[in-house]
Amino acid sequence: MCLYGSLYAGIDCCHGVCQRRFLMDLYTPIFTRASTRKFDPSPLPADTLSQFEDFISQVKPLLPDVKLEHRIVSGNDVKGMALPKAPHFLLISGREHPLRNTAAGFLYQHAELWLYAHGYATRWLGGVKPKQPDPNHIIGMAFGKPTEPAVRKPEDFKRKPLSEIARGTDSRLEAARLAPSGMNGQPWYYIADGNKIHVCYKPSLGGLLGKMYNLTDLDVGISLCHLAVAGEHEGKSFRFTVNKTGFPAPPAGFVYVGTVE
Repeated sequence: MCLYGSLYAGIDCCHGVCQRRFLMDLYTPIFTRASTRKFDPSPLPADTLSQFEDFISQVKPLLPDVKLEHRIVSGNDVKGMALPKAPHFLLISGREHPLRNTAAGFLYQHAELWLYAHGYATRWLGGVKPKQPDPNHIIGMAFGKPTEPAVRKPEDFKRKPLSEIARGTDSRLEAARLAPSGMNGQPWYYIADGNKIHVCYKPSLGGLLGKMYNLTDLDVGISLCHLAVAGEHEGKSFRFTVNKTGFPAPPAGFVYVGTVE
């Protein structure tokens, strides 16, 4: 059975091979991607931007009731300190919802992986804002063609070992472990329990880092994207639910987000 329709809405997944390549291209960058600040100022071709927009529209959201929007703008339309000189900025916004930021991280990390799969590079930017005030703004992402390779080997990722971010075993957790996060805080914790994975996150990084960065709930969505893509690569389903009861107690300092089945 073809599983790709579970993540990508509006795609005829029974025509297998091209869709398998489509998803494989997302899986490989998880283990090779590296953020960059060095971009070629030339804009991406119009047809590439159109394909990018089409891709985003096809990703099945983490939670259907979370309403997210985005705009692709130039550097002339954004403000912030020490922004990279990228040709494009993806500005992400959404209506208030308890899991708005988590859903945003999930959706737009798919977009980031798509860009890497097509030879481009990115940088998540918590400090970028639209020049025209937007009360629903969440975060932004710089993207474009890198001026030097934005790749690395899995052993070059500076990440916590699995023993510090998970309990139990599941083959998808390695991909989740490698996800990017603000301040490299890696604020997620997974509890593998049979065919379920319970997801927790740390609301604050604490200390100075906690004062500088407050989007840890978005980071856990980014990590969940990697978990979902790895699951599709392995032929496993991905269904995210938020349960009122029946989940293990999170570690100290963490709160429960939801469960993947």
